[in-house]
Amino acid sequence: MIFRAAAAVVLAGLVGGGMGAQAPADATCKVIEPDAMDGAIASPENHTVLYEDRDVRVLEVHSAPHTREKMHTHARPAVMYIDSQGAGRYFTPEDMNARSHPTDPNFKPRIVAGGPEGLHATENTGDVPFHAIRVEFKHPGCSLDGSPVKALGPEDAVVVAPEFHTVLLENDDVRVLDVRLPPHTKEPSHTHVWSGFFYVVQDEPLRYFTPERSNPPVANVTPNMTIVPVAPEGPHWVENVGDAPLHLVRFELKHAAVKAGAQPAK
Repeated sequence: MIFRAAAAVVLAGLVGGGMGAQAPADATCKVIEPDAMDGAIASPENHTVLYEDRDVRVLEVHSAPHTREKMHTHARPAVMYIDSQGAGRYFTPEDMNARSHPTDPNFKPRIVAGGPEGLHATENTGDVPFHAIRVEFKHPGCSLDGSPVKALGPEDAVVVAPEFHTVLLENDDVRVLDVRLPPHTKEPSHTHVWSGFFYVVQDEPLRYFTPERSNPPVANVTPNMTIVPVAPEGPHWVENVGDAPLHLVRFELKHAAVKAGAQPAK
């Protein structure tokens, strides 16, 4: 579940997956480049780049109450994990009188998928901040090295440990899992075949087991790392030794380059 990031960040006893040697790019798989009005360029107050590699860019999208973004674009398809809704109006150059939607008093975090967006801006008209994680796919529908999507095996996390891994969304590019492990609970052995990353919602001390690693040390996901890259994982299981639920949102990228260094620390 937890691996070394590209910069060899040590996560208190767990090792993360960085970018290893890459296969030559497939000329038929095209990378979508952002334009001059990209959100991170035209509206940086509302779009912070949390993570970027050759496959995805992850933006933190945030809007304070009673503020409006600058007009901007998003050239790539994406999924957004929205964990604070706010209230809002959506403007385009053709419709500057967009209707407002109120804050939903029963709002719960959710994930939505969307295509590229032309010039637009949103206004948070409510009293609650808007916050989301936007995952943009740089080469949707294909792998840069031309490899096919790897098939899931019988030990996949959703098959073996569905009580701890819930599919929030799945399409041709990504599977998003809500990963929750109650305190003082150990999950069964399972695998993950796709590279990706997780968004840390609630960090707790844990132990990371493999068949070769029967007595691992207690570790933590570093609290100041919101996004942590992960490599494919063979059989493993995690025990939450903390007093609160461990909560991660795992983005499994079907067309991503395989990240190297997928062995946990000894």
